[in-house]
Amino acid sequence: MSKNLSEVLFSEKFNIQETSTLIAHSGSKKNTKLHNSTMDGGEQAGWYRLLKLLQWAWQGLDIIDCYEVLAKISASTNKRSDPELLDTVIGFRSGNWSYEWSKKAMQYQKQANEFVSDGNKEKAKKYYYLASQYYSIASYPHLKGDESSIQAQTLAYSNYRKSFDNDESALLKEIQVPFEGKSIRCYLHLPNDDVIHPVVIVSSGLDALQCDVLPLFEKLLKPAGIAMLTVDMPGVGFSNHLKLEQDTSRLHQAILKYMTEVPWVDQSRVALMGMRMGGNALTRLAYVEPKLVRAGVSVGAAVGSIFDSLDNFNKLPAMTLDCLASRMQLNHSDVNHLYQLCVPFSLIKQGLLGRKRIQTPLLSIGHAEDLMCNEQDLKLIARASYESESKIINKPPIFDSYLQSLEYSAKWLTKHLQE
Repeated sequence: MSKNLSEVLFSEKFNIQETSTLIAHSGSKKNTKLHNSTMDGGEQAGWYRLLKLLQWAWQGLDIIDCYEVLAKISASTNKRSDPELLDTVIGFRSGNWSYEWSKKAMQYQKQANEFVSDGNKEKAKKYYYLASQYYSIASYPHLKGDESSIQAQTLAYSNYRKSFDNDESALLKEIQVPFEGKSIRCYLHLPNDDVIHPVVIVSSGLDALQCDVLPLFEKLLKPAGIAMLTVDMPGVGFSNHLKLEQDTSRLHQAILKYMTEVPWVDQSRVALMGMRMGGNALTRLAYVEPKLVRAGVSVGAAVGSIFDSLDNFNKLPAMTLDCLASRMQLNHSDVNHLYQLCVPFSLIKQGLLGRKRIQTPLLSIGHAEDLMCNEQDLKLIARASYESESKIINKPPIFDSYLQSLEYSAKWLTKHLQE
């Protein structure tokens, strides 16, 4: 990146809308009832965003770095859109969420550039990757119309690609999938060999980018000889222009069928893995296209209970409600109105879960008391077929159990993809 471009990107701006005000909200966005989740991060008093410190550590970030950035945001004396929410500093300047995380990302990007000049590809790979993750957090929660977020997303993806330019053990291919008159960009992660590999299509929730799940490939799938194709959910990242609708799997269905055009993977051995609403989409896809899917894993999938109870839906954090509204191309997140629009997302109400059996084996992973995916949901997914099962996390430390469940899921997918 040239010095002039860096100066343009990181010059202070005062006329951009603060992230938490992009979606109109009925009432205050202060967190009155704090919600904690293994997969969503912890709701903290005084913060609009969920702080995903355990998730960020899993992604490879230094928690000391993260606390340093959060401290700078907390200590800022610049004006906030809500004086009681620390991460609402107005303008792209000191104390603003996107500004501070982007500054940290730029430090790693500059170091990565220096390692390239020195010919140290291993270090360059690591530091470009870390830069991509900090830029991703700078963009978080990736709301539509957020000017600073769009800028940070661009840098997150460009650094992600540069990381693979310096990786000798893996390849990254950009797959352009035709969809509704446009192309959707997906990333295909491959072990660097001459083998045609089975592939897992992976989607995260509504507040994550597809560059956030690399450890899943690096630590679990690549050692098992499995490729990973990542997809942004409708309304996020490269799928930003799409609207999240009742047919949550329509994009993924198009991608699944397009896999016959992709020469680097075994089209007869395709599995699915989704987190949160990604779990909704990919569980639905297993029902819609059972002959094309070998197996599926859903992690804390929002498939039923959260859409069956207004009381539960009302407990969702303000940021999560805003993400739902943004993905549905709404400019407000009034909880009662939003709930009525989200009820059709229930795979139970769609007549799938609990009423229909498929041949595709599904593994459901989640926390027994999770607000978005309770134990009943996990067991319903496990009843989808005779080979399906659930892995219910109910023993502390919860995050360690969650990581062990991800390891189990990789072995489970490997078993079904090799049959």
